[in-house]
Amino acid sequence: MKKLKIIQWYTGDIGRHQIRVIHNCPSMELVAAVVYHPEKVGKDAGEIAGIGPIGVIATDDIEAVLAMDADCVLYNPPMERYDEIIRILASGKNVISIIAGWNPKGQDCYPDIVKACEQGNSSLYGTGLNPGLSYEMALLASSLCTDVESIYIKTCEPQDSMSEVFLTAFGFGKTRDELAGTADMTYAMFRLLLDVTDLLCESLQLPHDGHSFTTEFEPAIREYNDKILVREGTMAGIVIKASSVLGDKPVATLEMRFLLGHDYVSEEFLAGRPKHGWIEVDVNGTPGSRMTHETYMEHDSLGTWSTGTRAINAIPFVCAAKPGLLSPLDLPLARMIKLHE
Repeated sequence: MKKLKIIQWYTGDIGRHQIRVIHNCPSMELVAAVVYHPEKVGKDAGEIAGIGPIGVIATDDIEAVLAMDADCVLYNPPMERYDEIIRILASGKNVISIIAGWNPKGQDCYPDIVKACEQGNSSLYGTGLNPGLSYEMALLASSLCTDVESIYIKTCEPQDSMSEVFLTAFGFGKTRDELAGTADMTYAMFRLLLDVTDLLCESLQLPHDGHSFTTEFEPAIREYNDKILVREGTMAGIVIKASSVLGDKPVATLEMRFLLGHDYVSEEFLAGRPKHGWIEVDVNGTPGSRMTHETYMEHDSLGTWSTGTRAINAIPFVCAAKPGLLSPLDLPLARMIKLHE
């Protein structure tokens, strides 16, 4: 069987995990790795991923990579970058992203995305945990209902196992005033959650006419000094709520509760987390339908293993799908593919 040729675009925590998995997958072949840090250019992608040389040299030569023959790009930017995605799609490569592609129909660049997919005979698919798995859980939970009034999705994500670069960029250790001054930049990526709440409304035919987006600061109750310094009173947690609303009533809500670790935030902050798992989906309808999901492993799996693996498992289905913007409803049921001999 011909192997699918894969390009890894960005090599952060999740990208390094994906390199390791793809290298061991009998049905896939890593053919390129695009990097943005000068110190990574020229290094073997396997060395970047911590598994030793695999014969794929990391590059920042985007033009050369766009000219390559490949089936799919795993695209993991720090925030939405549709200018790059459009070029990749137009070059004839499918794109699976953990930070874009869920529902860009409201973006100014959407006509260009459609045109690029037509030009390249390619597809764009957004996936992950939240958004991603949580959206699919909400649809599944709604299948028990004769009518749905609203949906509320909660997640609670400890982040202390993530890298120093991620923790700093995310805002851990900043004061309330420092966060307020950089809020538009630091949390711009989370406004794309409104695209997902709109998508939920569209998928379930829930009327909506506006949006609500809020953040709530949680101060550290004691100092953390490991990968970064987080002083007592600076940010150790945050709650991000994105809602599609009808009038002033939330119809579809994604609540993301991020924390440095359970020992650094207040009991009140933890009291609002999902009660029985990591993701909790509550469909208010007839009847009401609630689902919870928990990812567990001896070491970190939320930020790297689970999110990265969901993107990899989607590769054969996306490559076989029709060109254009894809949602989970356009693909067969997501499931594990054979990743090892």
